[in-house]
Amino acid sequence: MKSVKTLASACCLAVAATACSTSGGGAPPSSGQVLTLAAAGQGPAEAAVKAFEKANPGVTVKTTFTEDDASYQQQLRTQLASGTAPDVFRMWPGGGNTMAVRDLGADGMLMDLSGESWAGGLSADLKAVTSDPAGKVTAVPVTIGAIGAIWNDQALAKSGLSKPATWPEVLAFCKAAKGKDVVPFALGLKSAWVTQLVPYALTASLVYGPNPGFTQQQKDGKATFANSEWKQAMNKYLEMRDAGCFNDSPNGVGYDEQMQLLGQGKALGAVHVVSAVQSALNSAPQGTTFSMSPFPATDSADGTYLPVSVGIVYGVNAKAKNPALAKKFMEFLASPEGQALYATESGSSPALSSPSFKADALQQPVLDAVKAGKSTLYPDQGWPNPKVQQEHLTSIQELFNGTVDVPTLLGRMDKAFGEGK
Repeated sequence: MKSVKTLASACCLAVAATACSTSGGGAPPSSGQVLTLAAAGQGPAEAAVKAFEKANPGVTVKTTFTEDDASYQQQLRTQLASGTAPDVFRMWPGGGNTMAVRDLGADGMLMDLSGESWAGGLSADLKAVTSDPAGKVTAVPVTIGAIGAIWNDQALAKSGLSKPATWPEVLAFCKAAKGKDVVPFALGLKSAWVTQLVPYALTASLVYGPNPGFTQQQKDGKATFANSEWKQAMNKYLEMRDAGCFNDSPNGVGYDEQMQLLGQGKALGAVHVVSAVQSALNSAPQGTTFSMSPFPATDSADGTYLPVSVGIVYGVNAKAKNPALAKKFMEFLASPEGQALYATESGSSPALSSPSFKADALQQPVLDAVKAGKSTLYPDQGWPNPKVQQEHLTSIQELFNGTVDVPTLLGRMDKAFGEGK
C-alpha cells in the first residue's frame, strides 16, 4: 500500500505517465563505494540517503524515485527478473502484492538478512511481515503506518462540527457537513490503491478486531469474505456514498486531487493512511495542521479498532552488485537515527526503537491504539496471494460505478483467496 521512491541505475526507468527523478550525478567513485537504490516517496528516501552519505564519506547512493505504486511494482519486478534491479529497494511488508516480502522471497529475489544484528531483535509480529516463506528475515521494517480519519483542523473548527466517535455519528456528521456545503470526507478512487482504505478502516472494528484469527479461518476453509462482517463493511461503504459522505464522482478523482481537497479545506477529512498528510500539506495554506482519530464502524466508541501495520520496508537484491554496502544501509535504516529520520519525513511512526522520535497529533493516536490493544494489521498482509488485493481494488471501483454489487465483489475476493491457499 502506499507510495514509493528510489531506484538505482544511471538512468531513470522510463514508464509512460510516471514521474521519475534521479540523483547522484557526475563521475561515480569506485564501484565499491556506489550503492544503487529504488523507492517511491522521494522526500523520506532522499533524506535517508543524504544522512547515510554524510555518515559515510566517499559513498555515493544512485537513486531513482517513482511516484506511482503500480508502476513501481511492475518496474521493479521486471528489473529483478532481468537481473538489472538496484542493490536496495523499498518493498511492502507481508504478502498481498507482487512487491511484498513474502512474494519476492518465495521467488528467491531477496538477500537473507537474518544474520544482521538488528534482525535478532525483531519482535514476532515484525518478523512475520519481514520474513520470506522459509522464515528468513529479508527486510528491515522502517515505519509503522495507520489508516484513520485524517482531519484538517482549521476546516473542522470553522465548520463547528465534532469528530465522530460512533457509526451513527459518522452519518450525522456527513449530513451536517453537506448542509454547510463542504465535503465531509475526500475520496479519490481513480487511484486504485485508495479504494481499499475505507474498507480496511471499517473491517478493523467489524472483523479483525473482534476476531484476530479470521484470516487463518479463511485459510482453513472455515470462513469467507461473503459470509462474514466484510459484507456489513462494504454495505456501510455504500451507505457513506449514498449519505453524501464523499465528494462527487470519486471514481474520477485521483489521490493528488483528493489530498488537495483535504489540504485546501474543501473537505473536512479523509479516511486515509496517516502519511498522506505529507501530500495534503503541499496544497494547504500556511499554518494548516492535521490530526487523526480512529474511524468508527459500530454504535460504541469502545468497539473501534485502528488498522496499524508496518508501512515501509526495505530489502536487498539477492544479486546485489554491492552487498556489503547494501547491508550497511540496512543497518542505518534500523538505527534509532535512521528510524526517527524516516518516520518524521514520511509522517509515520518508527517501526523499531527510536527514543528521539517525538509523536504528534497524527502519531500519538497510533501509539495509543497499539498500547491499548485496539489495533489490527492491514488485512492484505495475511492474504495468500496478490490476486485478492487486485480483485478488491478493481471491484470497488466497479461497485461505485454500479456495475457490481457487494455479494459479487466478495465472491470475487473469495475465489481469488482460494486460489492461493
